[in-house]
This record gives sequence, structure tokens and C-alpha cells, in this order.
Amino acid sequence: MRFSKKASLNLSVNAIVVFVLAFSMLGVGLFVTNLIKENVAQGIKSLDVTELDNPASAEEPITIPKEVQLKKGKERLLKVGYYNVLQYEVENVKLALSECLGQDGTVQLFYDDATTDPFYIMATTEDVGSSEGTGYEIKLMDKTKELDLGEEFPTGTYVCKIVAHDPLITSGDGSLDSPYESKQFFITLTS
Repeated sequence: MRFSKKASLNLSVNAIVVFVLAFSMLGVGLFVTNLIKENVAQGIKSLDVTELDNPASAEEPITIPKEVQLKKGKERLLKVGYYNVLQYEVENVKLALSECLGQDGTVQLFYDDATTDPFYIMATTEDVGSSEGTGYEIKLMDKTKELDLGEEFPTGTYVCKIVAHDPLITSGDGSLDSPYESKQFFITLTS
């Protein structure tokens, strides 16, 4: 069998075109992936303690505004502080809601799960040394519309508990049920 030079050249050009297209698609895929990651994490980050208006301390281990206004179906960025009063470093500390007392007097438990919790905190995790503090910029989200819980969570004020916990610990100290620290605050849900 003989190969013609024209056929070999045509094959080479086709191979080059395929490689260029493949690398172009790879580049577009990476760009889109990074863009999505940036948009999802936009607004949540760790902060230096000096960036907080009210830094956490041994006397007040979690600092958050006493009352937070939140529109139904919306989200709100908040600066929150956490101070580790324990005698050891805690790892993967995340802020979350553990429960809210409704207007009808019933307690709604939360599981730090964006697919089931009516109010959800999106936050980073931080390692915090003993007697050290850190700051978080969190995103507090109302998911009652998305989860179709409008009748169970009408507009009004809810007494909620924010906790500092390790999402990798399922029971015992540091878990959502037995957090490192907790603090009560109010969420006023408006339309």
C-alpha cells in the first residue's frame, strides 16, 4: 500500500483541528467551572477579627446582631465573630442554625442542610486556636419559598440559635447537637 502525501497532510490537518477544538472546550469548561465556584461562594469568607464591628471575646464567644431583618426568599450578608474559649484548638468550625422557635411556640430543629432547612447559613469552615477569635462573612438565606414552607413560616419574628460546630462531627462535643458555642438571636422575616 502506498500513501499519498496529500492524504497524510489532510490527516495531519484534521488531527490539529481536533486537538485545537479539544483544548478550546477544556478551557471553556474550566472557565465556566471557576465562574460557578466564584458565584456560589460570593460573599462568604473568613475575616480578620479587626474587620468586625463587634469582635467576639471570652465573655461573648459569638457576636451577631441581636435582630436580623430577612426578606422572604432572599439572602443577607452578615459579619459574625467566633472566639474559642476551649483549652484546645478546634478544627473546621462552621456557623449554622440549630433551631428556631416559631410564632406558634413550636421549635423547628435544623440540620445544617440547605435542602431541608427553612433558614440556612452558608459559611466557610475555620480552624481556631485556643483563646483565639476569627470572623466570618456569612450568607443567611430564607429558603421557605424554595422549599414551599410559606404556611409553616409566615412573616414575623423567630427566636433562633446560631451555633459554632464542626460539620464533620456527628455526635458529642463539637457536633450540631453539642456545639462549641451557641447564641440566641432574632430573625424577622418580612415580605
